[in-house]
Amino acid sequence: MKITIGLVGAPAAGKGTIAAYLEKTRGAKKFRFSDPLFDILVRLGIVSTRDNMIKLSEILRATFGETLLAEALLADAQRCDAELIVVDGVRREGDVAALRRLPGFHLAAISTQPELRFERSKIRAEKSGEATQSYKEFLALEQRSTETSARELEKTAEVTFDNNNGLDNLYRQIDEFVMRIS
Repeated sequence: MKITIGLVGAPAAGKGTIAAYLEKTRGAKKFRFSDPLFDILVRLGIVSTRDNMIKLSEILRATFGETLLAEALLADAQRCDAELIVVDGVRREGDVAALRRLPGFHLAAISTQPELRFERSKIRAEKSGEATQSYKEFLALEQRSTETSARELEKTAEVTFDNNNGLDNLYRQIDEFVMRIS
């Protein structure tokens, strides 16, 4: 039976860590909402900061519909033959509505304290500027529409993983959840 897990959480909460763990341990195929945005910014020669990705997302959604990215990821996932699919970066109700068309869809949230997320974002420096941003700047980005909608969506998740107490604890929670939904 195919299973799809959508991951919602604040920046640097651990969505990528969960997706990577499921790829490694269970052969999951990962899709990220940020990948098409990153691809467009790179192609256009625009620095891929979190702010630029948010702006691009807002422009695309306003112009082509709120579920544009979700529909693109849905199509990719439907073509995928993996038994476990992980969708990283779910942010809106429309995203969930589109992804619910995938077999065995489950929404999972990740909860991590802001201070810990800030430190992780500086270390990973996944997006341009993350390594040098201040804590105040980090928190300010969380007031953007993509982040406030994600916080609301987290409340509707089937499960919330606590990512404040080390990887072993996180991995145990993930394994228990996957066993329960399999």
